[in-house]
Amino acid sequence: MQTLRRVDISAAEWRWVIIISGLLVALTLVPFAWALARNQVEDNWQFMGMLSNPKDGATYLSKIEQGRQGAWLFELRHTPQVHNGAGFHVFYLLLGHAARLTGLSSLLVFHLARVATGLFMFFALYQFGATVWVRLRPRRLFFLLAAVGSGLGWLLLVLDPDRIAIDLNTPEAFPFFAVFTNPHFPLSIACLALIAATYLVVFRRGFTAEPGVDNGGLQIMLLSMVLALIQPFALIPIGAALIAYLLVRAYLTRQIPSHELRWSSMLWLPALPFAVYYAAVLQFNDVMAEFNRQNQTPSPAPYAYLAGYGLLLVVALPGLARAIRRFERDGDQFMLLWLVLNAALLYAPFNLQRRMTVGLIIPLVFFAVRSLEDYWFFRVPRRWRAPALAVLLVFMLPSNFLNLAIPLFGVVSSPEQGLENGLLVESGYWDAFHWLDERGEQSAVVLAAPTVSVWIPAYTSQRVVYGHEYETVPAKERLDQVEAWYGGADCTTLLGSALPFHVAYIFWGPRERSLAAKIGGSAGASCAESLPADFPRETFGDVTVFIHR
Repeated sequence: MQTLRRVDISAAEWRWVIIISGLLVALTLVPFAWALARNQVEDNWQFMGMLSNPKDGATYLSKIEQGRQGAWLFELRHTPQVHNGAGFHVFYLLLGHAARLTGLSSLLVFHLARVATGLFMFFALYQFGATVWVRLRPRRLFFLLAAVGSGLGWLLLVLDPDRIAIDLNTPEAFPFFAVFTNPHFPLSIACLALIAATYLVVFRRGFTAEPGVDNGGLQIMLLSMVLALIQPFALIPIGAALIAYLLVRAYLTRQIPSHELRWSSMLWLPALPFAVYYAAVLQFNDVMAEFNRQNQTPSPAPYAYLAGYGLLLVVALPGLARAIRRFERDGDQFMLLWLVLNAALLYAPFNLQRRMTVGLIIPLVFFAVRSLEDYWFFRVPRRWRAPALAVLLVFMLPSNFLNLAIPLFGVVSSPEQGLENGLLVESGYWDAFHWLDERGEQSAVVLAAPTVSVWIPAYTSQRVVYGHEYETVPAKERLDQVEAWYGGADCTTLLGSALPFHVAYIFWGPRERSLAAKIGGSAGASCAESLPADFPRETFGDVTVFIHR
């Protein structure tokens, strides 16, 4: 049986990759270390451990917390009513079980996983580059451009702050940004890179072996299952590219491409049971179906993608033109179809368009390196090549540094802004969380301001009335009820018996007072102010927790 050609990567190459990867991952840790160091005991606030998209970060921690408490099925802990769990977000549940077994905190396990998957992603990207190119220069070019490549979002931000490019708000699209944000984005990119590397080999002329255990078949199946668990929509673009590739081969050869079909099935077949299960859950679990309906991540306007991929796209144009003109089998056909179909899927009519950016940088950088090696290096004089590459990297880096620095501003320079954005909470809330986790009724419902509620399921075993626009079901109804209660417009609905849940704990602190003032409540008008003086309560600094029995 044919086996995959051994990719020749020297020990010196791996040392270089390990050093660069380690430095990049370490760089993503610096803002967190700075934020933690800035959070002194005498401060009246607590850093919550997330910088990039703290709302979603809190939901990741809530999933890990569920696993730490022994759960194997995912529940929406930002939804107050009890509902059936589902086999979603298994990756984070497993991290929770790891936290339980090791005794580590959910937050520490999250960041350790981020480090591990980030390193794995960088290694996989280099493995892809080494699979495609024999020479050292294009391998390193691919690795660097894929690892830290970004766009001109920083320039667009300077010119027009109201227009945001994807390199500043779509972490799944860029490997370095992905490592900074969570562990499942880099793991998804790594899986796609390894899958694509295998297909580039088995689709080459002369490779006729059927999929097997030791020639890449089993690897594709396992990686497909991992993606189906952690980021199922990432399988759609590359799966669609395989379908298109089969059609192209059938058209060009005038026969059924049985070799390509067998290998493509290694990606499709393992993912099919997961797709059937997910469809069944969304059909029969009403709460999860509503969660899926609310989970809207539409694509921005095309300019956001053009600016976000910026110079990478410009550099890749000659390689793309050559691939379209020659449409060669060895690599170009498959990668071109992946890139084109992936770009088209960004505006497909479904609710998770933006998730299609996961892995899109792989074919884009593939053609960028092809362009550099086959076009630009012949157009640029030798003495200007190194400076030109340096300038290219310099223009790509600012968005990466902005992604690290902007959220840190809300901790280091402007805690008030951090409190408003949910990066921080007042110390009283942090003490209340500990009290709830230790003495509160498990799975009880807590009423609090949204910026506080988002963190309660992340650090306690309780659930909340409203905490997240996607993971609270139904989101708008629950948000209206919370605002009506704190604003004093409706003091009976949430504490009555008509709803399918019982509010057991009510928070009244700075964030709730701010919410009441923001939505029009004046001093004394909030329902919290009208609670009887003998209402059971616990006080933590300027935060009061009312106990509603």
